[in-house]
Order: sequence, then structure tokens, then C-alpha cells
Amino acid sequence: MKWIPLIIGLLIPLGLAAQANEQKMLDGIVLEENDQGELAPLIGASVHWLGTTIGTSTNEKGHFSIEDHRSKYKLVVSYVGYQSDTIKVTNSGTINITLGHATLNEFEVNARKQTTKVSYMNPLLVQNMDEEELFKAACCNLSESFETNPAVDVSFTDAVTGTRQIRMLGLDGRYTMLSQENMPGVRGIASIQGLTFTPGSWVKSIQVTKGTGSVINGFESLAGQINTELKKPNGDEILFVNGYYNQPGRREGNLNTRMEGLGKKKYWSNATLVHAAERPTEIDNNDDGFLDNPKTKHLIGMHRWMFNNKKGLMGQVGIQGIMSDNFGGQPGYDFDEPAGFQTLYGVKLNSRRVQGFTKTGFVFPKKRYKSIGFQTQWTYNEMETLFGLRLYNAKQRSAYTNLIYQSIIGNTNHKFKTGLSFSYDEYDETYTYDLNYRFDFQEKVPGAFFEYSYDYGEKFNIVAGIRADNHNLFGAFVTPRLHLRYAISEKSVIRASGGRGQRTANILAENMGYFASGRTLNIGFDQDALTSDYNRIGYGFLPEVGWNMGLSFTQEFRFDYRDGQLVIDAFRTQFTRQTVVDLDKSPQHLLIYNVENGSYSNSIQAQLDYELLKRLDLRLAYRWLDVQTDYQSGTLTKPLLAEHRAFVNVAYETRSDWKFDYTVQWQGPKRVPVTSSNPEPFQRETESPAFFLMNAQVSKKIGNFLDVYLGMENVLDYKQDNPITGADAPFSDYFDASLVWAPIFGRTTYIGFRFVIKEKKETISDS
Repeated sequence: MKWIPLIIGLLIPLGLAAQANEQKMLDGIVLEENDQGELAPLIGASVHWLGTTIGTSTNEKGHFSIEDHRSKYKLVVSYVGYQSDTIKVTNSGTINITLGHATLNEFEVNARKQTTKVSYMNPLLVQNMDEEELFKAACCNLSESFETNPAVDVSFTDAVTGTRQIRMLGLDGRYTMLSQENMPGVRGIASIQGLTFTPGSWVKSIQVTKGTGSVINGFESLAGQINTELKKPNGDEILFVNGYYNQPGRREGNLNTRMEGLGKKKYWSNATLVHAAERPTEIDNNDDGFLDNPKTKHLIGMHRWMFNNKKGLMGQVGIQGIMSDNFGGQPGYDFDEPAGFQTLYGVKLNSRRVQGFTKTGFVFPKKRYKSIGFQTQWTYNEMETLFGLRLYNAKQRSAYTNLIYQSIIGNTNHKFKTGLSFSYDEYDETYTYDLNYRFDFQEKVPGAFFEYSYDYGEKFNIVAGIRADNHNLFGAFVTPRLHLRYAISEKSVIRASGGRGQRTANILAENMGYFASGRTLNIGFDQDALTSDYNRIGYGFLPEVGWNMGLSFTQEFRFDYRDGQLVIDAFRTQFTRQTVVDLDKSPQHLLIYNVENGSYSNSIQAQLDYELLKRLDLRLAYRWLDVQTDYQSGTLTKPLLAEHRAFVNVAYETRSDWKFDYTVQWQGPKRVPVTSSNPEPFQRETESPAFFLMNAQVSKKIGNFLDVYLGMENVLDYKQDNPITGADAPFSDYFDASLVWAPIFGRTTYIGFRFVIKEKKETISDS
């Protein structure tokens, strides 16, 4: 993989040389000013020299490049719904043009916005899921937001906690950077449970990036990045109220409010987001003596302020608090009594979390391409867990800062972002069961980054980034990343990417699902990394390191007057060092150790989105995975992961505001870890059967403010038989609730409503 930094070094001067040999061009940016006084790029604005046929249009960043004829002609800039502008260009360098709204007569736009789409211009392979996509399913929290997205797998960690985990490119969620508004989101001791900490009603959009992301956001991502954008104080919702209830007794309520134009100069706005949920009932539908889902209580709130002086200075500040209690196991367990004095098996997973953040940015008014921003975040998280007689308690204190400056080199074809970052994590963890462990250490990582972007019009783009970080435990390291985009035609794009990722494995928090078993935990410390006090180097392991390479093809098309998009992608992740969890050496042991090289993941996926009939959207996808892990005993296919997956989603909307959504997915067989050494009653098949899952939802808009919806998950009522091995002997060596390959709970019906009041703004409506 040493060739990747070399390619970056070669491509940058090649791009500069190509630009130097081009005909002299005029570069500019076309902007609009919205109701908040913010300038935003106009995509697809027409630019031409007056009286000629020489013209072009702006890209998704509002940028255009046109042959320079300023000495002969005036420049005309136009856009539907805006007042055209005719300009005599006299100054040198990049020009900025701001168009004002025109007074329009009423008209109808015969186009429908796609709820999920891959950007045509972005060099990175990014799927943007908007709010309407999330409304296609119950979407009570972030872990349930991907039921209609075939790029992300969602599965259960075990059969007793109800915790869901995600996977991308066949790799567990810990290899995907989970960010919130481009700051650290779910990580550390919240790696598994933290997905439930973001209510679906708070989410404005989700960006799913496959492969290594930008160096600006850090060095940790290997499989990709999932960034969640929350509803902001300057949005269009004044009031949002949501209620939800499902058949097993889970009930939720959400309240979002915002106020704008506060303060003497009306520069301030704020928003308050509140989420409350509980499941008070005890349900054991499969009669194995364990609750199918734990009893839960969640209370989550956020309050945030936003500042904008409409002269380029903007800022945000906010605080979020989380209280999450989950109690499961065998019915009748008394959680007020010590675990060792009871004959029943109890499961507890409780969290408390407080997080604050600030964002400050300045955009230079006369040079909109130039800006500087500063982000900060502070987090305190504590967790208490119980699995039978096994206790795991953890605390984490984190701080994060990121300073970003962006500008251009000569003209807007050459852009760069550079800055400094610092992350701090302090862990205090105790584990008590077969052995007693305590990990008490700090991670301090200062870093610097530089990212260069070259745009050859709409034809070719390069994003080449590099960052250098110095870890207090593992020393200095360099992270190069490269993204290329080439437009074969106006509707066809190929992309290529490559880069390095590194992360510290949180070996206890990331593997809590396996605590729901009688397995003995064995941590195989890396002898090369050990000192006299292994706490000084974290968990006694060297960091995980890998390289990700990807290639994708995007084809936009129009057939029978309706738009469609085909995306085919292939990615490979190659680990040079991985911290693995070995379930196969013995069904009575949970082994964790480092391996060098060998482990890899190959992923190929094809996805087709097309409006089959008017207002009837079809999404088809197929994905193949080859994920191999290099254990001490040899290389094996990753357990509990389907090699093949097929996906169909159909969405239909009537003119009378009825919406129907139906999702079907087929999952192929999965390898089950070896249990042949157990007595026969505690043995499992070595491979799970293939199965279908179906979800359906119907919703209706009533009046201007109210939506009601009715849905069903797992329509076929498919469940894994006997998901808990040794359920009648939970304290034996053969008890295991972690070998889960299918749903635990069967068919679930739910109902809910959304009451939304939006601010009336001048917008162009879709039909």
C-alpha cells in the first residue's frame, strides 16, 4: 500500500500542469441569498457571453468556468425564478455573482425529489438520505434508520438486550465513523448502545459514505462514514410532535420546537429537542424463560442556539443529555438485590451521558470561497452493565477540537482545506467475572491535515488528503487518502478511492453482546506492546490498521420520461493488523487477540433506483460479501454474516396524500461458530438457513399539519428458533445468547402520528 502516497504526490502536480496548458478561462461562483441572509450556491445556473453561443452552467458548488472573452462581450447569468444579471467583467481573478429572486407567477414543477441519491459531482461515493426517506419506516432511533438502505446491515448483538448493531462493507460498525454534524458521534464505550441515543425524529438527513472518508474528519474510518445532520434552529419546522406505539408495548413521544429572530438585532435562533420512550411490559413469546426485549426507559434532550450576523460570522452552541435504563433477563429478577444472591439471570444496561459542543465560523463576504471554522466538543459518559454474574462498568471523558481553514490556489478549480485537531479520551473500566480486569488510561492525539481538491469543470475531480497525528501511546503516524472522479458522459461517472485507517479497539464495550453467555474472557495481550504496566498502552494491544480501496460506477438515466440511477461499487479492506474476537476455538471461551495481516473484506453491490410508474418508486439491490478473518487457528469466514443479500423497496404516493412503503430483503446462509465440543443438547448447526424479511407501512396526510401512519415489521413472522443455547441453565458453561443470526421478536405492528407546523417560506414545491 506504499504506492498510495506516491500517487497523491504525482497527481497533484499533474493537475496543476493540465490547468496551466488550458485555454485562458474565467472562473466564478453564482450565489443566492436566502431568508436568513446566508449565501448559498445556485446549481445549474446558466452562464453565457452576450450575443454568442459560448456558455456553460454552474455545478453543485455554484462554480462555473468559461472561455475568457471579457474584452469583447458582457456576461449573462440567469436562473429560473431569479432576476437575470448582465455583467461587464473588468476585474481579474474569480468573480462572485449573487442573483435575487424574481416575482413569479404561479407554476407547477413536474418533478419529484428523490429521497435517497448519490451525488453526481462529489468525488466521494456518498448517499444522502433525507427526512422523507426516514419516514418510510418506524425509525425510532438511528439504529432503525437503515431499513430502506441496502448499503447498511442491521443485526442484533444478542438475544437478551435488544441492542442493534450496524455493518458496512461486511465490517462491524466500529470500523465505520459515526459522526453527528461532522463531529464525533458514537464511539468509545458507547460503540454499541450509542446508536439508540439519536432519536429518529431529530434527524434531518443522513450521509452514508462508502470507503475512507475525508482526512478532515479524522483517521479512524475504514469501511466508511455515517454522518447525521440534526434539525437546526434555522430550519422550517416551528413545532414537531410525534407519538408512537407498538404491539409489544413500546411507546414514544417526541417534541421539537424552535424560535428564530431573537435578540435586539435578531441574530439568534434556538431549538429544543426532547425524546421520551419506555417499554414497561414483560414479553416472552418463544417461551424460553427470557424476555424477548428488555424493559426500557429513555429520556434524551438537546437544547441548541445558533448565531448569524448575516455578514459572514456564524456560530452554534448546544448541550445534550441522555438517560437510558434497560432491564432484561428472566422475568421476576430483582435488580435491587445483589446478583450473587439470586437464582435468576438478570441483564442490566444503563447509561448516563452529557455532551456539549460549539461551532464558530467566518465566511469572508467578498471571497465566499474562503472561510475559517472552529469546532469543539466535550463528552462525559458512564455505563453500568450486568449479565448474570458478570459485571462491566465504564466511564469515559472525551474532548475534541478541530480548526479548519479553506481557500483557493489561484482560482476555484484549485481548492484546499487545512487545519489542526486534537482528541482526548480518558477511560476507566472494570470487568468482574471469571477474571478481574481494570483499564484506566488516556489517549491524547494532536494532529494536522491538508486536503487539496482539483476540479476540471464537471469532467474530472481529485480530492487528495493527508494528515499526521501523534498518539501518546502508539507514537506518530500518517494517514493518506485519495478520491478520484471522472465523468465518462453527462450521466455516467466512475469513482476510485484509497486510503489508510487506524483505530484503538475498545475490546470490552465493543463486544458486550458476547457477555450474554457462559464464555470465559481471555485477553491475549500483545507481548510486543506490553510494558511493566499494560494500562499505560491501553488494553495491551497495538492499534488496528487497514487500507481500503474502492471503485464505483454511477449511471443516471431517463426512461419513459422518468428518472433513474444505477450504482455499482466494489470495495476491499485489507487489515495489516486487526484485533479479533475468536468464538471458534472453544464454545466456552471468548478470546481476544491481535493478528497481523491476513484479515480482509471484499464487497460488491449493485443498486437501481427508478420511478417505475408515476409516483411509484422502485429500489433494487444485491450485495455479495467475502469477509475472512485470520484467527490463530487459521482463516475463517466471519461468523453470523450473510455472504449474499438481495433487497427490494417499493414506495407509492397518491395525489390524495396516501403513502405506501414495502420492503423485502433476502439474507443468505450465515456461518455459525463451532459448538461441536458441547454436549449434544447444547450444539448448534454450523450454518443458518436463508430467510426473507418484510416490512410495510401506510401513512396519510390529514390537513396541513397531521400525518398518521400504520406499519408492520417482520410481516412473515420469521424468528430464530431457540436463540438462547442452554436457556434453562443460564449459569452453566454452555449458556450462550450471543449466537444470533435472525430476529428474536416476531411480527410487530405499530401506529403513530406526526404533527408538524412549518414556517411559510417562498419555495418551489415538488408535485
